[in-house]
Amino acid sequence: MKSLSKRAFSKMQEAYLPMQLKTIRGFTLVEFVLALTVIGIGAAILTSFVTPTAGSADPMIQAQARAIAAGYMDEILLRKHDEDPGDCAGGRGDWASIRCYDGLDEPPTDQFGNPIAALSDYRVTVAVSGSAPAGIAVNVSHVSGSVDYALQSRRGAY
Repeated sequence: MKSLSKRAFSKMQEAYLPMQLKTIRGFTLVEFVLALTVIGIGAAILTSFVTPTAGSADPMIQAQARAIAAGYMDEILLRKHDEDPGDCAGGRGDWASIRCYDGLDEPPTDQFGNPIAALSDYRVTVAVSGSAPAGIAVNVSHVSGSVDYALQSRRGAY
C-alpha cells in the first residue's frame, strides 16, 4: 500500500471540500429566526381576522349589569326593614321600607324615576322575601339575552 504525500493529500482535500460544502447547505440562524418571525406575525394577523368578534361587547355589558345591580342593592339596603311597608306611593326616592321594592320590574332609572337612556337595553327586577333577615334579590338582564346578572343580600331589622 502506497502512502500519500502531504502534498497529494492536501490537493485531494481541496478538491473534495468545496464539493462537500455545496452539497451540505442549510439555513443560517438569522434566516431561521427571520422565517419564524414572519410566520408568527402572519399567524397572529390571520387569527385576528378569523376569530369571531361577536362576543366582544359581553364583558362591557356584564360590567354595566353588575354596576346597575350594585346601585339598586345599595339603595335598597339604605332603607328600613319594616314588616309593614307603609306608604309606597311616589318614586323610589320617597320609599322608606325595603318592602316597597318587592316586585319592582323596570328599565334602569335613578331613584326619582328619571330614565337613564344609555341603559335602556337593561331590565331590573327586585324581589324581597322573608322576615328578619329579609332576602333581597336584584336581577339585571340585557335585551341581547347574553347577560342575566343576579345579586342577593340580606337585611336585618335593626
